[in-house]
Amino acid sequence: MTRGFERRLQPRIEIRWPVTVLTTQTTIEGEIHNLSPSGAFILCKVVPPLESSFFIIIKPPERQTISVAGKVVWSTRLQTKDNNSSRAVGVQFTNITPGDHRFLNEFVKTFIKGKTSP
Repeated sequence: MTRGFERRLQPRIEIRWPVTVLTTQTTIEGEIHNLSPSGAFILCKVVPPLESSFFIIIKPPERQTISVAGKVVWSTRLQTKDNNSSRAVGVQFTNITPGDHRFLNEFVKTFIKGKTSP
C-alpha cells in the first residue's frame, strides 16, 4: 500500500467490539479495532481463508448483534510484547441488511462528529 494514499471510500472509527466469525470449518472469536459501514479491522488468533465468504456476528454494546457476510481482503501476523501471536484481518462486508447498514452509517457519522466538535 502506498503511504499517504487512502484507498477506502468510507471513514473508519476506532472502537473495541467483540466479534465472532463463523466459517464452514470453525468459529473464531476476535475483536473489531476499527470499523466502517463497509468493513472492519479485526484482531483474532486464527484467520479465515482469504477471499472465502463467512458470517460475522458483531456485538456492539447496548444493541442487538449485527450479522453480516464478509470476506478477508488482507491479513498479517502481529507479535505482542509477551510473544503471543495475533492476526490482524481486514474484512470487507459483502452482505448486510439495510437496517444494520443504516445503523453503522449513523454510528460512524455520530462518532466522527463527536470527535471533531469543539
